[in-house]
Amino acid sequence: MRPIALVVLLHCLLFAPRVWAQPPQPPLVLGFMPYLNAERLVEKYRPLADYLARQLGREVRIRVARDYAEHNQKVGRDLLDIAFLGGSPYVEVSADYGPKPLLARFVFAGKPSFRSVIFVASDSPLQGLAELRGKRLALGNIHSTLSSQVPVYMLEQAGVALDGLSGREHLRNHENVVLGVKYGDFDAGAVAEEVFEQYLRQGGIRALAYSQELSTHLFVTRKDLPLPTQLALREALLGLAEQAEAGPILSAIDPNLSGFAPVSDADYDPHRRILARVLPLLEP
Repeated sequence: MRPIALVVLLHCLLFAPRVWAQPPQPPLVLGFMPYLNAERLVEKYRPLADYLARQLGREVRIRVARDYAEHNQKVGRDLLDIAFLGGSPYVEVSADYGPKPLLARFVFAGKPSFRSVIFVASDSPLQGLAELRGKRLALGNIHSTLSSQVPVYMLEQAGVALDGLSGREHLRNHENVVLGVKYGDFDAGAVAEEVFEQYLRQGGIRALAYSQELSTHLFVTRKDLPLPTQLALREALLGLAEQAEAGPILSAIDPNLSGFAPVSDADYDPHRRILARVLPLLEP
């Protein structure tokens, strides 16, 4: 090689623009309150987290809070990239910390609404809510929409005061409520309709009363999550039902889950009315 050509080559190597590999983006954290035990929640939502990871090109990790209060605080303080919320926790978080960017709400059997179920053991003689006076009632966490707040509203509408029960206990999650009724520790319990349907197939329980239709659970993001990421997450959730892989992802969460729908703050106005009525009743 001629000296001049060698000098030109060295110059190009030394001063050519460097193309650096982009560092991998940090994982997104998808957070849940423990409405079921942590292992069960991870099992149910792992396929969805993996789908979102593929759509966004970055890892999505699942985290389950120790209790509802911790989860609500993490959502409120923008410590979770994506967060699952029930209707009432969403209303509470919004009131305490301000609005959060909304992603999508759940669609069960074609409807973006569901119900709370007050139920009894299959062989129970109870036939109506009014008969719960003087009985033992199992509820979920005090912050739970469908296993605590809505059932208390249903009882009040039926003329059954909480102090008219012989006993009331707020258990850690919906599963514990079902088991408490099945094994006779309580005369009745209350859970989300989706949980009730899962255990109904196993036998041993039956519905006593259903609530009004209420807007389903939803996903929100932290306020400072970059807008392109918010839009990508929303698009991935709303478009999931059209994907070839949708079936196993949705059925892992619930056999009746058919997809996700657009969501607005006004969808949770009924929850606000219920909360205003029952929170004073539930306060210690």
